[in-house]
Amino acid sequence: MAAGIQCGSFLLFAAFALLLVSTISAPVFRQISFLEVTSGSQKLAFGVFGYCTNVNGAGDHGCSARQLGYDIASVSGEVSDWTYVNDNLEHITKALVLHPVATGLAFIAFIIAFFADHIGFIFAALIAFLAFLVSLAAMIIDFVMFGIIKHEINDNTSATASFDKAIWLTLAATVILFFSSFIVCFETCTHRRNRNRTTTTSRSGENGYGYADNNGYVGNQGPMMSQTQTGYVAPKRHFWQRNKY
Repeated sequence: MAAGIQCGSFLLFAAFALLLVSTISAPVFRQISFLEVTSGSQKLAFGVFGYCTNVNGAGDHGCSARQLGYDIASVSGEVSDWTYVNDNLEHITKALVLHPVATGLAFIAFIIAFFADHIGFIFAALIAFLAFLVSLAAMIIDFVMFGIIKHEINDNTSATASFDKAIWLTLAATVILFFSSFIVCFETCTHRRNRNRTTTTSRSGENGYGYADNNGYVGNQGPMMSQTQTGYVAPKRHFWQRNKY
């Protein structure tokens, strides 16, 4: 495997790991979230499949069931005492499923790039670029949806809302996927060109392995023949073998 291809595989694995961490956010791991809302001693963390309350507070931790889509506006009001209704946001939260989809695509691209050869690298680059597009869509949804909640809470309540780790991990993974898709493709083409150049050079220099420059076969006996011809001594003939004239 070429060094460039190893670099591309490493980047794909890094993107996969970052997307995986962002995917297993609250309520799977309450310490990881996209948006964190703080009101006094209470904290609210939003994730892909739900949310958690009192994340770092003294009270009991309460997390929602793991589900696809939740009423993010109503949940925000429970902590910030802020009434805000937006049914569209509840439907948009279902689009958070793009995070595990991008994670799976990044993992497939990494496996193909790490174990495949020749045309497999091009296929890995295509899947990596598809993972980039899905991750980009997920990232845009994250900043738009959670940005709306963040703006409303900070402007209308005394609570504080801020972007948390998961949204920045998604941003980093998206950037890495963009570059890794092109790196895998470019380094694959470079590796193939260098291999063809090496093969051509090897064929043109075959005189060192049994072929002369004029395509005449010499073999390994060339030096031996040279020594024999140089040190050749004619055998001494007896007197009865000599010519009379």
